[in-house]
Amino acid sequence: MSNNANDTIYAVATPPGRSAIAVIRISGGNAAKIPALFSVPCPAAGQFNVSRLMLAGKILDQVILLFMQGPHSSTGEDVCEIHCHGSRAVIDAIIAHLERASGLRLAAPGEFTQRSFLNGKMDLSGVEGLADLIDAQTPAQLNQAWAQIDGALRAPVMAWRAELIEIVARLEALIDFSDEDLPFAIEQNLRDGTKSLITSLAENLSDGGVGELVRDGVVVALVGPANAGKSTVLNGLAGRAAAIVSDEAGTTRDIIRIELDLFGVPTTILDTAGIRNTSGRIEIEGIKRSITAAANADLIVVILDGSDNNWPEACAKIDDAINSEIRQSQTNQKIVSGKIINTRPRLYVLNKADLGTVRANYQIEHKDKYSDTYDMLAISAKKQTDIYVLSTALAERLVPLNHAEGSVIITRQRHRRSIQAAHDALGRALIHDFQKAPELAAEDFRFAAGALGRITGEIDVEELLSSIFSAFCIGK
Repeated sequence: MSNNANDTIYAVATPPGRSAIAVIRISGGNAAKIPALFSVPCPAAGQFNVSRLMLAGKILDQVILLFMQGPHSSTGEDVCEIHCHGSRAVIDAIIAHLERASGLRLAAPGEFTQRSFLNGKMDLSGVEGLADLIDAQTPAQLNQAWAQIDGALRAPVMAWRAELIEIVARLEALIDFSDEDLPFAIEQNLRDGTKSLITSLAENLSDGGVGELVRDGVVVALVGPANAGKSTVLNGLAGRAAAIVSDEAGTTRDIIRIELDLFGVPTTILDTAGIRNTSGRIEIEGIKRSITAAANADLIVVILDGSDNNWPEACAKIDDAINSEIRQSQTNQKIVSGKIINTRPRLYVLNKADLGTVRANYQIEHKDKYSDTYDMLAISAKKQTDIYVLSTALAERLVPLNHAEGSVIITRQRHRRSIQAAHDALGRALIHDFQKAPELAAEDFRFAAGALGRITGEIDVEELLSSIFSAFCIGK
């Protein structure tokens, strides 16, 4: 941020609009002088006063004034807070008076939290946890955010980094005394310690991306032939009539989105246009969008009419269309033994179980080499008990169940990239001869330590800091 870090800053810390209480926060060297602007004394450090703010000899508002003296405050600076009534007139009058005062300026987005970070009140992973706490919509997101704030990531990262720095120090000593051989026991100890670190990093990297799923949410695409019951399934999951349900084919022309909490994971469900042969240009465009949405979803759910004996053929047609889209876009693929394998999980749902006999465990005969092994489920979308079974099946496929709550420490791609970089650098370090080329090994260890340091902010990257703090609201 271009503003001077020594400025005294102010901002409204509560949401805009009419409310019972609003909080105006001031931080910086002039914070203790703010009450005097309204003809009232500043409370003692760590205390609060109930005071009537005065402007031009008239009562502006009766407020609670709090004062916290740095470094014993949230920002590490002197902080004054005005807890006033939340009327627009009161807030505007207080802010206008602060604007006219010398030595004050409006805070930039996230600047209070940035000062907290710069003054050592929290590390960068804690800052990100605070941002996640503010944005949390589900209990799982809330718990994960507090875990980050309390050091779920910071503690192991700091321990790993401390070990790396110790190894680097030993290698640096070897460089300084290069005419002496490194005892075998010491070298073996360094290598064993490095291997242990690599294993620990690898274990955390192989978490299935659960932390990112909980934080960022997932997308589930409902695709299938016309009149298979996709919109009925959507309404069942939403618990309301989110989509129009009709016996007329082609009722859903465009993608309908709903947001829901799927066992703690914020989930976007997409109801797409029914896939069928049609000459209508609008419907054709809707079908194209359906296929594209499915190819980019975190989970593809194909809804089939289980009472129709031709559902296997409909299934194969949809599968071919999705796989073709994936191949053309070159996304969501990996190469295994020279073959392209779709990495998106799929669930096949045989709907309308109430209308006829369906074979829930039917194995789809499919020769397309791009296909996965399909999981199948038979339900009636009109039964809430079956919708619950479907919800559970979705949750099981979206979030790996082998990770207990609180065991996942990686919640952002930034964390994952840094830990992966450290892991790879340690692997390179072990290739070097510690006797003949200790400086090369030491450089890889330093790189690994730097990668981990970026997670907590031990390594200062101005561009990274600006990106993180600018995402906060003003007043935080």
